[in-house]
Amino acid sequence: MKKKLIAGLAVMLALTAVVGCSNGNGGNATPATGTNETGEEKKETVTLKIAASIAAAEPNGVMQNPVAKQIEKELGIKMDMTAVGADFGEKLNTMIASNDLPDLFWVPDPSKQIPMMVKAGQILELDDLLAEYGDNFTSDPSGQAMIELQKKTVSPDGKLYTIGMLRGATTGGTQPLGANFIRWDLYKQLGYPKLENFDTDLLNVLAEMQKLEPTNKDGQKVYAIGGWFADGQGWGDWPITYTLTFTEGKGYLTSDRTVYYDIATNEISPNNDLKDKDGMFWRTVKFYNKANQMGILDPESFTQKSDKYEEKVKSGRYLYNVPGWLVTDINNNFEKADMPDKGMVALPPMNTDGFMLINNLAPGGRTFAISKNAKHPEKAMELLNWLSSYENARTVWNGLEGENWTMEQGKPVPTDEYLQQSASDLAFNKRTGALMYHHFVGFGAGVVDPETGVPVNLYEWSDKAVSRQLKPVHQDMLEHYNADSLFNLYSSKVKVYQENALYRLGELPDDLKTQGTNLQGYTFKNIFKLVLAKDDAEFAKMQDEFIQGLDDFKIDEIFAYWHAKAKEQQQELAPIFDLLQQK
Repeated sequence: MKKKLIAGLAVMLALTAVVGCSNGNGGNATPATGTNETGEEKKETVTLKIAASIAAAEPNGVMQNPVAKQIEKELGIKMDMTAVGADFGEKLNTMIASNDLPDLFWVPDPSKQIPMMVKAGQILELDDLLAEYGDNFTSDPSGQAMIELQKKTVSPDGKLYTIGMLRGATTGGTQPLGANFIRWDLYKQLGYPKLENFDTDLLNVLAEMQKLEPTNKDGQKVYAIGGWFADGQGWGDWPITYTLTFTEGKGYLTSDRTVYYDIATNEISPNNDLKDKDGMFWRTVKFYNKANQMGILDPESFTQKSDKYEEKVKSGRYLYNVPGWLVTDINNNFEKADMPDKGMVALPPMNTDGFMLINNLAPGGRTFAISKNAKHPEKAMELLNWLSSYENARTVWNGLEGENWTMEQGKPVPTDEYLQQSASDLAFNKRTGALMYHHFVGFGAGVVDPETGVPVNLYEWSDKAVSRQLKPVHQDMLEHYNADSLFNLYSSKVKVYQENALYRLGELPDDLKTQGTNLQGYTFKNIFKLVLAKDDAEFAKMQDEFIQGLDDFKIDEIFAYWHAKAKEQQQELAPIFDLLQQK
């Protein structure tokens, strides 16, 4: 009743403003103008400026797709959106400096940028807004956990300034988010040779696979491995950072790759990974260097960006791939080209107790803040709240009911036509609104709606979608390993298959910040030089020089600070870890 009275008062005030001011409303709100043809009062419509990761299906501006229109209809919110990419961190720093922030925006580096904005008084404390407009967060255990984690690991003073979106499971447990994906059909042709480790066996098998298929169906050169090293820091070196974290169950806790923990034990590694020649960092750099020496790494990897990489891997020009989100399109493209027996699968874990089959992003995969300059902060919270119901998350992922999916016996079921679409088909995204806002939604793709028992992303993780993803290569792999399902195949070979990503260690102290920034630049600048080393002797020499050069950036002090902070947070978050392990 209170909300209705407030809404009615807002309408009256808006009407008064129109009558009393010939120059318009002076803001972004479009005042209500009476009643519609059914006699219901029209909602006041406001426009929110939003910066978020979204598909490129519509140009920046007010979104017009069906999902956006549904939000406008239900909430009275027009979403004036700016799509952001890997470079948004620097752009946001510029906005912070000029105090020119959008109403609602993604914060790429919350540990650094949230304290900056809090100190400058640029973002809102959200507790009161959450209490009034955030019932989907406060009534759901995942929302409650998110709030606590945002306060404990992001906030500089224990108050709530941020909302974590894209919470929970990123996959449904049948295909990892990242793994050693290989062309299983070629592996089968080789007679299933030994594959016991990443460092030698995998490289040797990939080299033999490249000999079997030196060109794709269009006669283009095929390489076992490719990369997108020409992209910027943090993305161009993504394969170096994440290949072994996914496949061996570790998690880096710092963007400089110094400190990591083991998901099987929750123990913090005592070693600085940049200096440990047997650690993940050096093993991965050596992997790509050996691939280059063997002639199985595409030389264009050093000059191409991720769009070119995707084009090549989807057209069959690479035999190995780490990002799992590309694999459905890879395999569908083989099927469309009348080559259904070809395809990629994720190899099971090799000699490890942990495997990141499911990433449970309890604090959220994307952190959002509301600007203090926002004219309608309550509408921003209403929008985040709307996006964070299971039902609405399903709409955001898949479009409106009746277009790409229908309810059958109380369960949402995707249409055959929907599952045949490419997730990157921009015309389809725009026409239906599906798969456009995959980073601007409350729940991750694999999160199960408790009302229906079905994951919110029907395109990837509904039973019907999973069964369609089972290609002949998957069936053969299951027979080879004598497994009854992909989930059981991956999860039965390790102690832990789910990562609960909770750690956020904040910022380095002021006396180490510049050194820390320069350290990351130094690493990125030299990684690919090491990959290009012509032989093992040159690699070893360059490796020693690189490690020696780390001392210029106070590497031991930086590691000591991060390690102590990680151990401290390990204890603080232990109850939440225990709770998540019981679920």
